[in-house]
Amino acid sequence: MAGDTSRIEIEALRIQWASHSSYAAICSYWTITKDQLVRLRNVLPLPLRNDRRLRAKGEVGWEPTPAEVAASEASLSLAPMVAARATCESALWTDEIRSQRQVTKPTDFRIVPIEVPEELRDIDDSFSRGAMW
Repeated sequence: MAGDTSRIEIEALRIQWASHSSYAAICSYWTITKDQLVRLRNVLPLPLRNDRRLRAKGEVGWEPTPAEVAASEASLSLAPMVAARATCESALWTDEIRSQRQVTKPTDFRIVPIEVPEELRDIDDSFSRGAMW
Protein backbone atom coordinates (compact mmCIF):
# COMPACT_ATOMS: atom_id res chain seq x y z
CA MET A 1 0.00 0.00 0.00
CA ALA A 2 1.34 3.40 -0.99
CA GLY A 3 2.47 5.76 1.76
CA ASP A 4 2.21 9.52 2.13
CA THR A 5 5.18 11.16 0.38
CA SER A 6 4.19 14.68 1.48
CA ARG A 7 5.60 14.12 4.98
CA ILE A 8 9.07 13.08 3.74
CA GLU A 9 11.84 15.46 4.72
CA ILE A 10 13.83 16.07 1.55
CA GLU A 11 17.16 16.74 3.30
CA ALA A 12 16.87 13.58 5.39
CA LEU A 13 16.07 11.60 2.22
CA ARG A 14 19.10 13.11 0.47
CA ILE A 15 21.33 12.03 3.38
CA GLN A 16 19.92 8.51 3.28
CA TRP A 17 20.39 8.41 -0.48
CA ALA A 18 24.00 9.67 -0.28
CA SER A 19 24.84 7.08 2.40
CA HIS A 20 23.84 4.35 -0.09
CA SER A 21 21.15 2.94 2.18
CA SER A 22 19.19 0.21 0.45
CA TYR A 23 15.87 0.91 -1.21
CA ALA A 24 14.22 -1.42 1.31
CA ALA A 25 15.69 0.46 4.28
CA ILE A 26 14.63 3.87 2.93
CA CYS A 27 11.14 2.65 2.03
CA SER A 28 10.56 1.05 5.41
CA TYR A 29 11.83 4.19 7.21
CA TRP A 30 9.37 6.45 5.37
CA THR A 31 6.67 3.74 4.93
CA ILE A 32 6.50 4.20 1.17
CA THR A 33 6.73 1.81 -1.76
CA LYS A 34 9.74 1.32 -4.02
CA ASP A 35 7.81 2.89 -6.92
CA GLN A 36 7.25 6.03 -4.85
CA LEU A 37 10.95 6.18 -4.02
CA VAL A 38 11.86 5.82 -7.70
CA ARG A 39 9.47 8.69 -8.55
CA LEU A 40 11.02 10.83 -5.81
CA ARG A 41 14.48 9.99 -7.16
CA ASN A 42 13.43 11.30 -10.58
CA VAL A 43 11.54 14.37 -9.31
CA LEU A 44 14.13 15.69 -6.82
CA PRO A 45 16.52 14.65 -8.84
CA LEU A 46 18.77 12.36 -6.84
CA PRO A 47 22.00 11.11 -8.47
CA LEU A 48 22.04 7.57 -9.82
CA ARG A 49 23.85 5.06 -7.61
CA ASN A 50 25.44 2.74 -10.15
CA ASP A 51 28.69 2.01 -8.31
CA ARG A 52 28.08 -1.36 -6.66
CA ARG A 53 31.18 -1.04 -4.49
CA LEU A 54 29.52 1.77 -2.51
CA ARG A 55 26.31 -0.13 -1.79
CA ALA A 56 25.52 -1.01 1.79
CA LYS A 57 26.49 -4.58 2.55
CA GLY A 58 24.42 -6.79 4.81
CA GLU A 59 25.72 -9.07 7.51
CA VAL A 60 27.91 -11.80 6.04
CA GLY A 61 26.62 -14.45 8.40
CA TRP A 62 27.60 -16.35 11.47
CA GLU A 63 30.86 -18.04 12.17
CA PRO A 64 30.72 -21.73 13.08
CA THR A 65 31.73 -22.70 16.59
CA PRO A 66 34.93 -24.72 17.09
CA ALA A 67 32.77 -27.77 17.91
CA GLU A 68 30.91 -27.41 14.58
CA VAL A 69 34.18 -27.05 12.67
CA ALA A 70 35.60 -30.16 14.35
CA ALA A 71 32.43 -32.16 13.64
CA SER A 72 32.46 -31.01 10.02
CA GLU A 73 36.09 -31.99 9.52
CA ALA A 74 35.57 -35.38 11.19
CA SER A 75 32.91 -36.67 8.78
CA LEU A 76 31.73 -36.41 5.21
CA SER A 77 28.07 -35.85 6.16
CA LEU A 78 26.39 -32.51 5.66
CA ALA A 79 25.99 -30.03 8.47
CA PRO A 80 22.60 -30.42 10.20
CA MET A 81 21.28 -27.08 8.92
CA VAL A 82 22.41 -27.86 5.36
CA ALA A 83 20.94 -31.37 5.51
CA ALA A 84 17.60 -30.02 6.77
CA ARG A 85 17.49 -27.40 4.01
CA ALA A 86 18.39 -29.96 1.34
CA THR A 87 15.65 -32.28 2.59
CA CYS A 88 13.08 -29.48 2.52
CA GLU A 89 14.14 -28.49 -0.98
CA SER A 90 14.17 -31.98 -2.46
CA ALA A 91 10.79 -32.83 -0.93
CA LEU A 92 9.18 -30.40 -3.39
CA TRP A 93 10.75 -31.98 -6.48
CA THR A 94 8.59 -33.65 -9.08
CA ASP A 95 9.73 -36.93 -10.64
CA GLU A 96 10.93 -35.00 -13.70
CA ILE A 97 13.05 -32.57 -11.65
CA ARG A 98 14.44 -35.43 -9.56
CA SER A 99 15.56 -37.33 -12.68
CA GLN A 100 17.18 -34.18 -14.12
CA ARG A 101 19.16 -33.53 -10.93
CA GLN A 102 20.34 -37.08 -10.26
CA VAL A 103 24.00 -37.70 -10.89
CA THR A 104 23.36 -41.18 -12.26
CA LYS A 105 20.47 -40.94 -14.67
CA PRO A 106 17.97 -43.80 -14.58
CA THR A 107 17.79 -45.83 -17.77
CA ASP A 108 14.68 -47.37 -19.30
CA PHE A 109 14.22 -51.09 -18.75
CA ARG A 110 14.18 -52.96 -22.05
CA ILE A 111 13.90 -56.60 -22.96
CA VAL A 112 15.99 -57.28 -26.00
CA PRO A 113 15.03 -60.37 -27.99
CA ILE A 114 17.93 -62.70 -28.65
CA GLU A 115 18.33 -65.30 -31.35
CA VAL A 116 18.44 -68.86 -29.99
CA PRO A 117 20.37 -71.41 -32.09
CA GLU A 118 18.25 -74.23 -33.58
CA GLU A 119 19.92 -76.95 -31.52
CA LEU A 120 19.01 -75.17 -28.25
CA ARG A 121 15.39 -74.36 -29.09
CA ASP A 122 14.03 -77.72 -27.86
CA ILE A 123 15.80 -77.19 -24.48
CA ASP A 124 14.32 -73.72 -24.23
CA ASP A 125 10.82 -75.03 -25.04
CA SER A 126 11.08 -77.75 -22.36
CA PHE A 127 11.97 -75.10 -19.75
CA SER A 128 9.05 -72.97 -20.87
CA ARG A 129 6.58 -75.87 -20.64
CA GLY A 130 7.65 -76.71 -17.09
CA ALA A 131 7.28 -73.11 -15.87
CA MET A 132 4.10 -72.17 -14.06
CA TRP A 133 2.92 -68.70 -15.04
